[in-house]
Amino acid sequence: MPFIRKHLPGAVTLGVFVPCDPRIDEESRTRAFNLGAMTARLLSDVLRLPDGSRPNVFSCSRLVDNEITADQGARELKAAGAEALFMVPDTWFFPGKTAMALTAHFPPSLPLACVGGNNAPKPGVVGIDALVGAFAQTGRLCPMIIGTTPETGLTPEYDQKTRDEIADLGYAVLTAAALRGKRYLSADTDSMQMETALNHVHAARRFFGLESTRESMKLFADMLRKKGGYDPNELAALRDWVVNVKFKDRIFHNAEEISRRRLPVYTSGAVRPPALSARDRRMLDDGLALYLILRNAMRDLGAVGGGWTNQLAWGSDRRGLPLCTADIAETLFNSSEDHTGRKPVIPFATENDVQGLLTMLLYNYLSGGRPTLFMDFRKVYEPWEILRNVEELRLDAEALRGEPWMRRGFIEGNNSGSASLDYAEKAYLFNAVESYFPGRGFSVGFVSPRGIRGMAGRLAYSDLSGMFTMIQDEAETQALPPSLTERVCHASDYSWPHTFLTFDNVPASSAKMGIPANHLHMVMDLPRRRWQHFSDYALVLNRRWENTPEFQEGIDRAEPMLWRLNGGEIASKMRLAGRG
Repeated sequence: MPFIRKHLPGAVTLGVFVPCDPRIDEESRTRAFNLGAMTARLLSDVLRLPDGSRPNVFSCSRLVDNEITADQGARELKAAGAEALFMVPDTWFFPGKTAMALTAHFPPSLPLACVGGNNAPKPGVVGIDALVGAFAQTGRLCPMIIGTTPETGLTPEYDQKTRDEIADLGYAVLTAAALRGKRYLSADTDSMQMETALNHVHAARRFFGLESTRESMKLFADMLRKKGGYDPNELAALRDWVVNVKFKDRIFHNAEEISRRRLPVYTSGAVRPPALSARDRRMLDDGLALYLILRNAMRDLGAVGGGWTNQLAWGSDRRGLPLCTADIAETLFNSSEDHTGRKPVIPFATENDVQGLLTMLLYNYLSGGRPTLFMDFRKVYEPWEILRNVEELRLDAEALRGEPWMRRGFIEGNNSGSASLDYAEKAYLFNAVESYFPGRGFSVGFVSPRGIRGMAGRLAYSDLSGMFTMIQDEAETQALPPSLTERVCHASDYSWPHTFLTFDNVPASSAKMGIPANHLHMVMDLPRRRWQHFSDYALVLNRRWENTPEFQEGIDRAEPMLWRLNGGEIASKMRLAGRG
């Protein structure tokens, strides 16, 4: 069978076929077939799963130009295990006899997409419009991309703009297909009784195809106490990497003193850590052992992500026996390295914030495996407050006036657990503050560098609609002058990671009123239209920020025809979700 590369058992499979006019000449048939094969190669070249592997891409061995070839093509694609279909016409074709006849062999939930060029000789563009319009009239979503290819020649290639558009749609299709049947581990309940962090068992299954394993924390407490569920030799290797490599000379067990004396650990380089006591080393070992225990448990489950109940019953309720914080474990899951070297990121939510975890999983898959940064939406600094701090610190306000964070404000993103090491130039370990976490343990701390660009946002859920909504915007990390950095970090939890974010399109004064929970997430390499394409397949609503345009050419995806025919995106999605 014509897989583009060697077939990988267990990997998601995307199918490609070419609907075609039965009346055209042989040269045009060859060109049309080549366009389909080229599209399949493009998808195989650009798409990556979070573990770095490529999906299987299967290109149908025949043109689909009548009912019989549609049946034959469907059998090929089904035998190949196709979980989503790309239709790539280069000529006019008869939709009912070809593409619709073939897709009728598949369940109506199968993701569809139609892509091609805007050529005139035997125009595929009219075929795309006719096919997508026909699907829309049947109530089925089929996004389209009508890009640019040479109008003549047997081996047409898309221009770069079209290739980028197809890559974004391809990632949306891949994510929609790849997450079906995947599973995450949810450890106990939401750790701070947050209604915004509930384990949406049914909604996660319904909209994203995700299953969840809900596990009692007693299991992990018992494993930690009996020193089971991990290899002691691997714990020794992990400890050596943490102490002597990644955090060498940057492990502080005096976080309370640092905060009390307002020591400039992050910016001066002159503050030296005291020696670790035997108790400190035991606490560190507990946190590292917990990472290995959870990693092994998730491997046994085949889980692609997880969430951990750190506060209350596990680590801060003195009615029980508080255990060590899982912060360092959460950080290691969300990072692309550990003692084994480079590794896939495993999205892992602090405080078992499953809404946050869903955001992180989707961001991770849609970005091809990029790490997600999980943070508290801790404080919003508006320009007036920044100026006041700048003047109090005797900084040159005029010299700083051109900085985006001076003009638009910034968010102080600060959270103890799942902040990926990929967002840090230099990372530290700090002991957990005992009054807050009597179980103690260690957390990672850092200040993110300037210039990390990405999408920052969060899914939210409402019983009123029974649907998820995404609130997000493009954002960039900022760097503040050292004295201002220290003041901002000491104003919140100094020993936790700090990321200063400025949204591209939303001023701080609006942002502080618009985030639907206490947690925010960021990922690199996720274009807005890629998210929008995925949200169409998953029926996620998209909140448009105040005073921002509804559509920007080259940034937003064109609204699918199905939405155009049924009152727009919100009305159409709500109707398909059964709430319209």
